[in-house]
Amino acid sequence: MKVAIDISPVKSGHRVRGIGNYTKNLIEEFRRKNRSLEFIFFEDPNSPPPADIIHYPYFDLFTHSLPNRKTSGRVVTIHDVIPLIFPNHFPAGLRGYINLFFQKAALKSVDAVICDSMTSARDVASLLSFPEEKIHVVYLAPQSKFRKIKNGRNLVKIAQKHHLPKNFVLYVGDVNWNKNIQNLLEAVSIAKVNLVMVGKALIDPNLLQTKEINQLIKKLHLQNKITKTGYTSQDDLIAVYNLADLTVLPSFYEGFGLPVLESMNCATPVVCSNIAPLTEITDSAAVLCDPVDPKDIADKILLVLNLSNQERNRLSQKSQKHASKFTWQKVATETIKVYQEVAE
Repeated sequence: MKVAIDISPVKSGHRVRGIGNYTKNLIEEFRRKNRSLEFIFFEDPNSPPPADIIHYPYFDLFTHSLPNRKTSGRVVTIHDVIPLIFPNHFPAGLRGYINLFFQKAALKSVDAVICDSMTSARDVASLLSFPEEKIHVVYLAPQSKFRKIKNGRNLVKIAQKHHLPKNFVLYVGDVNWNKNIQNLLEAVSIAKVNLVMVGKALIDPNLLQTKEINQLIKKLHLQNKITKTGYTSQDDLIAVYNLADLTVLPSFYEGFGLPVLESMNCATPVVCSNIAPLTEITDSAAVLCDPVDPKDIADKILLVLNLSNQERNRLSQKSQKHASKFTWQKVATETIKVYQEVAE
């Protein structure tokens, strides 16, 4: 069987975002293993090569990126439809909704959709009117490089490079409304802890969300408590996870929440929202908080910070063991099962 995969996300602005990382990790895993399929990688979504299966590893809601014509079996990965769940916070404009109409029309000729979680699968079925029986859940995974680092000297170098405080809480992610950064900053103010924020958008002065975040930091007098690194290399990010006292992800909503598993793989405890997508992938290995209550977020952060060494080690070991269940080998294997089902 010949499978063609659209790799345009690793060639565009998506390459440093979740879609780009997903595509990159998937094709690397396919290349690594001697599998019984022939893979072709193409860069123009509108001109796929002849193949039994065409896989588009992304789906833009408000850009007409999915070709309408059906030349072979088609598989599309839809990571989430958060803008459709909270339309007031993700205005698309007239052109965006026209493109959404065409995207939904193109989906009708798709044989299978892959989602990152059961929650996203239900959202896709409901909001994009896609048949549930054609939706497959394939959980994402942290790369194997995310692990506990024992080389203290390397950690010291990374801490100095990014001017990190000795003790800190870590946030890794974007600035979108669903990330709930406002309540996170209020929680940091209540808990009186240092917060390190990793993400390219967090230092983009042209983004309205970033401007609002900076204004709130000033309003809460947190300038000396917040460190923004911007985008970091993967090796640096792994070190930052290792240096953190805990990772916090207080999102209102997520399609998956990969930083949770990345942190767990590094044996760093996690505080995250008690929302369905995150409880689905953490399975009691994280400390859960109420995302709408800054005080509860603060209380859960302090709960982890005040654990005894024995309690912390127990939580770290539980986190590592749980995260080890998620691997890119499993992602690739389950994705191939979807190809085979479509081909049959």
